[in-house]
Formats: sequence, structure tokens, C-alpha cells
Amino acid sequence: MDSSETRRHFFDLKIPLGSLLGFYGILLAAYGIFGPADIYKKSFQLNVNLIWGVLMIVIASAFLLIAYFERNGKK
Repeated sequence: MDSSETRRHFFDLKIPLGSLLGFYGILLAAYGIFGPADIYKKSFQLNVNLIWGVLMIVIASAFLLIAYFERNGKK
């Protein structure tokens, strides 16, 4: 193998991106759970904050899991 293929990057963007998305997803999901329910009248009674918060948490988990498995050499 070539040494450029085996060399790891110093700074992996998946870790800070996953952390930031996870943090904002937790905040958004918490607001969707504990926030006022009357603001969802405009969105056909869909709790949009909870839906997008959970989606952001799922995407953040995927980023962090991929970064974890790449760092440990498992694929």
C-alpha cells in the first residue's frame, strides 16, 4: 500500500460536526417536548421541533459512529 492511503488525517470534521448537530438536536427535541403546544397550530399539529431534533440526533450519531469506527480501524 501507498503511504498516502494509510496515513490518517489529523483533524476529522465528523467529530465536531456530530457533536454540534447532537447538541442542537438535543436542545430542539427538548423544546419540542417541553415547549408550548399551541405553536404547532400552523404546522397541522405536527411537533416540528421534536421531529427535526430527533433527526439531528440520528445524523449526529451516524457521524460520531463513523468517526469512531474509522479511528479504531474497524470498517
